[in-house]
Formats: sequence, structure tokens, C-alpha cells
Amino acid sequence: MILSTLLAIETTAGTALDRIVIISDMHLLAPELVTPGTAIDRADAGDTKMMAQSDDIMNALTDSIIALKPAIVLLAGDLTHNGERASHERMVQYLSRMASHGIQPLVIPGNHDCNNPYARRFDDDKTHPTATISREEFAQLYRDYGYSAKSQRDPASLSYCCEPVKGVVIIGIDSNMDEKNTLKSRGDSADTYYNGGRIKPETLQWVIEQAQKARDKGKRVIAMMHHHLVPHFDQEERLLANYIVQGHDNIASQLMAAGIHTLFTGHLHVTDAATFYNKERTDSLVEIATGSSICYPFALRVATLDKKHRSLDIDTRWLTATANCPTLREQGRQRILMATPGIAAMMSDKMWSRYGTQMNQLKRMIEAGNVKANFPETPQQATQLALRHLSEVLSRVMLAVVEGNEQEKDTQDIIAQGKQGVRTMIEEVIPSQADAMWEFFENDVYPRLEPMVRSILEDRNAVGTPNESQTNDLQLTVTL
Repeated sequence: MILSTLLAIETTAGTALDRIVIISDMHLLAPELVTPGTAIDRADAGDTKMMAQSDDIMNALTDSIIALKPAIVLLAGDLTHNGERASHERMVQYLSRMASHGIQPLVIPGNHDCNNPYARRFDDDKTHPTATISREEFAQLYRDYGYSAKSQRDPASLSYCCEPVKGVVIIGIDSNMDEKNTLKSRGDSADTYYNGGRIKPETLQWVIEQAQKARDKGKRVIAMMHHHLVPHFDQEERLLANYIVQGHDNIASQLMAAGIHTLFTGHLHVTDAATFYNKERTDSLVEIATGSSICYPFALRVATLDKKHRSLDIDTRWLTATANCPTLREQGRQRILMATPGIAAMMSDKMWSRYGTQMNQLKRMIEAGNVKANFPETPQQATQLALRHLSEVLSRVMLAVVEGNEQEKDTQDIIAQGKQGVRTMIEEVIPSQADAMWEFFENDVYPRLEPMVRSILEDRNAVGTPNESQTNDLQLTVTL
């Protein structure tokens, strides 16, 4: 009865040999690292991640995966909260439970998992540093989950290649930059942390060679890494550069030419799929990103191989409850809504760092003409201005994005509400010139934003180009 409440969609028929489960961004925090108190409450408050419940969620996920009886479970990075050794050891216990039921878990590290200077334990009202792990220790801890002697290993990274099901090759690609991290605990002068993604040239060549070898033998290839390779909305590489690997278009072309057509990722905590085409649209690579296991809507993917291993039918399921939290889904949704002020503050800080000087200059110019203006003078004032006029529409956009298939929402109403919020914001900032400023926004500013807005809210990629595409985020079939 407990297991039946965990998945919104019941388990379908099938054998272990034809099924793969994909989860990502578990951000597991070992229970022994937490003594209840204000320290964990502060860290957990205002975050979309349900960090304090990560162990309870991982326990429920493990039960659900065992009930699904897949042959393979792919875990696409950020296995732990901040790379704590104890959290990794806890994760290994869950993977061992899966393995005891004949399931083969395969992992790849995320940016949180190795050499992390922010590994902490939470003791009542204080936090204290705790041990993290090196990349070498990662491979040793997960030796049964991708890094065994049965796998081919890339000498330059934590990438590997294995064949857990006959005729199906899995390539785990290490896209992390944590080798550049510095840690005071290891004698460095400062703590620094890199969360961006890249694939080393020598690693890229190794991956291409492994894929080509597999395809030459008539085998199918599935790839997995943490960071994005295919943009999930237009301008992602400019606005969220740390979420997509450097040189992504060139790398995608090379992997596709080598015979990789399906890639599972995580990192951005969205459940989304995007397609990359060659110029002739005769070949494609589909990237399937799975949202964080500890964030609403608590997604996991179930992929079923066809009989000849030529394609994967991918279905998305949702964890709806755990043993200790029967209202998990609703609590997680409220976390998204509560995060709106934080998102607004982040956007304001970015905009202020880029355009704050120009805004102050514009304010002085307007006021020099004896026109009253109420421009914000600090990032904090800009945040409050945005929240007064755009809070509800920001929440609607966030929910649409994390749930996937944004085009099924009332996107035109969301766009209209967003424009109305901008209009009332202009009226507050410069009431006497509101009509002229609104006309400028409508005719000059919004047309430049529209491709990105359509990309996000209509779930399209490469808007306005010959390679424009729309990929179903939740149920799709991909060619191997």
C-alpha cells in the first residue's frame, strides 16, 4: 500500500532487461550530518530543494525503483548535497539495496560531488566543515556502479564506458571542473568552487572513439552526463552559462556524428527534453534532462527499450509521497512559489550589475528635464519593484518550466500578464511618461525578447531558425 502511493503512474508490465530508470540531482545529505536546529532550518528555508528530507526521499525513490524492476538505473550527477564523504557512503548503501535486487546502478559525478569546499555538517545552531572526497575516492566508492574493472575508463577524467545489457553501451561523460576547486582544508589559501561544465578535448576524443567502436559492432549507445549539451531554451548559454558545457554546439555535432543520439542530463533541476539537429536535419541528438529528485515535481524517467534495441520509449513518473511526508508533492510545489522572491533578487542583481550605471544615468537625464521619476537606486529596491508587479507571473513561469511541456499551459495569458506587469511597473517608475515608455517597450524592447520568451513558454528551441523544434518533455520516443 505504501509503495502504491509513491508513483503517480502505476508500474507497467515489462521485464528487467528492457527497462532503464533515470534520476538526477538527489543532493543526498546523510542523516548523521544533521542535528535538528536553526542551522539546518536556515539552510533549508527559501530553497526549492527539500534538503532536510533528502534521505527520506531517497529511501522512497529506492523502494519505487525496486518495484519497477529495471535492468539499469542511471544517476546523472549531484548525488550528494555538497560532496560530503558521509553522504556518498549513504548513497552507496541505497545503490547496494538496488543491486541486491538485480538492478545495475550507474553513476556520474555532478559539480557538487567532489573536492567541494562547502561540505558541512549541521549541528543545532552552527555548521562545521566535514570531509569531502577526491575524484579518485569517488571512483573507488562507486567501483561497483560504473567504475569497476568491467568498464573502460578515460585516463583524463571520470568518464567510463560499459555494457550492462548486451548490445547496449552506456557512456558516462564527466563534464565537471572540480579539479580547479581549492580547499583551505587541504592547505589552499582560499575556498573556491567551480560549478560550470566542460568536456576536456582528450575526453571528447575518448568518448567519440568508444561510441564509434560500439556502433561498428552494431551496438546501441546511450550517453549520460551532468551538465547540459543541448540548450533547453534559447540564450541558455548566455544567461545560464554554468549550466551548459563550453563549446556545446561543436561537441554535440561530433557526438552525433559518432553515433550518440540519446543523452541524459540533470543540473538545472528541470524536466525537459531538447533536440539538436545537423544543418540538413537528417540527423539529431536528443537531450533528456531530469529534474532534481528533491525538488517539485519529483520526477523520475522510465525508459523502455524496444525488442531490437533501436529506440527508447520514455515515460515520466512523479514521486508523490514518502513514508514520512504524505503531502510531499504539495509541499514541494509551495517551495517553488516561496522561492519567487529569491529568483527576483537574483535577476535584479544580475540586471543591476549589467545596467545599474546606465539606469542611474537615465534617471539623472530625466530628472534634469524636470520630469519626476521613481527609479530604484539599489538592487534591493529593484527586487521590491519587480515583486510588486511581477510576483504572480514569475511564479506561474517557474511552475510551468519545472513541470515541463510548458506549451500546454495558458502561455498567451502568462505573456499578457507579464506585459501588464511591466506596464504598471513603468507607470510607477515614470508616471508622466508612461505611455511613451510603454510604446518604446512594445515596439523596440519586446521584439528582441520575444524569441526567448517563446522558447521558454512554448517549449521551443532555435526559434525562428530552420532548426526550430519542439520536443515533448514528458513522453517521447528517441532513436538509439
